[in-house]
Amino acid sequence: MRYETFIGKRYLFSPRRDRSISVITWISIAGVALGVVALIVSTSVMNGFRTNLRNAVTGSLPHITMYDWDDGMKNYSALQKSLAEHPEVKGVAPYIFKQALLTGKKQPKGALLRGIDPQQEANVTRIASYLRDEVYGFVPTEEKQKFISTSLLQRLSHPESRKKHLKDGIILGAKLARQLETAVGDFVKLVTSEQRMTPIGDVPRIKKLEVIGIFESGISGYDEVLAFIDYRLLQKIYRMNDQVSGLGVRIADPENAPQVAGELAELSTEYIVGNWADENKSIFQVMKLEKIGLFLILTLIIVVAAFNIVSSLIMLVLEKSREIAILKALGAKDSGVRRIFFFQGLVIGSLGTVSGVSLGLIICWVLMTFDVISIPPGVYPGGNRIPVLIDWLDVLITMVSSFLICVVVTIYPSTKASRLNPVDPLRYE
Repeated sequence: MRYETFIGKRYLFSPRRDRSISVITWISIAGVALGVVALIVSTSVMNGFRTNLRNAVTGSLPHITMYDWDDGMKNYSALQKSLAEHPEVKGVAPYIFKQALLTGKKQPKGALLRGIDPQQEANVTRIASYLRDEVYGFVPTEEKQKFISTSLLQRLSHPESRKKHLKDGIILGAKLARQLETAVGDFVKLVTSEQRMTPIGDVPRIKKLEVIGIFESGISGYDEVLAFIDYRLLQKIYRMNDQVSGLGVRIADPENAPQVAGELAELSTEYIVGNWADENKSIFQVMKLEKIGLFLILTLIIVVAAFNIVSSLIMLVLEKSREIAILKALGAKDSGVRRIFFFQGLVIGSLGTVSGVSLGLIICWVLMTFDVISIPPGVYPGGNRIPVLIDWLDVLITMVSSFLICVVVTIYPSTKASRLNPVDPLRYE
């Protein structure tokens, strides 16, 4: 063991005269640890919220859409096969978007109808995770959620309804259902802009539909306007023949949507290609800036703790000035003295960072495992538990930042100790 390390350990943890220096050392370690804990927990919660929000967005919308402005995409089977051959593509399905007026028990409400293929939609969006059999009810277990979604998508199928002589079904957004004052089993009237001739003149086409399920993503902008229906039924109502609005595409990594969208656009220049990231760019950009701002603000906690390190080392230098003078008189170099105090700052930073990371990960695990803070269903995307997602890159950045801050602040006190003149402390000894 080098003498710098031996002396640094004695100075750091075994001060014989002034126990307050040891107390300040432990306070410094605790301060660094608390800063690291705050950073890890806050960034993990924000990552979890962002992921749940992304999942909620892709629960109703595909990662990538290839569409026609005039809802005139026809003979799309060949294009669907070409898109499915891309290595990043995991699923392709047709869809139709239409605006309509839905009438419930009392008041009408405008809605955005999304015509889907019940057999293929689960391969393109996460709709199966957000289908419910009641408004703002419980968050089902994974097994029960799978059963609910499978049965609802089968019931939504227009050919199956015709075969079993059932009323055609519709799945309403949670807030839309509340505004229409309807529940599962009730009926709503779909009023379209399409006209039909009658003896009294042109009247809108009206279709009576049974509410068979609820879509609950937790995003107000979607839950209060979206309604899902079989796209083949929409083709009949709006007289679209075999045309659809476009094709929805699901890819392996949603974060690569802009890049993959550009590659898919080369397969057909006839249609427009969009992706979820560009369509929701503003909200996710705001979340990204909030995360950066939160990281910078919470880093100040570590900076404040680092100043405790400076104060404790400076006090230690003042107390040990005679010992430093003796070391220099015996031939110790300035670099050796500098390393003694640099070692102490290194130990404080390491202990604080490691203990903070450990405690932060434990808190994240507790939040992920137990209902520490219960949130009412329907308020938060993805359930009633605070979402937590540990990003190991964020953890690494936090560790490195904390460690570097603690190392940098030790430069001044260690340099001050190395430059101490040995004559002054020993003059009156």
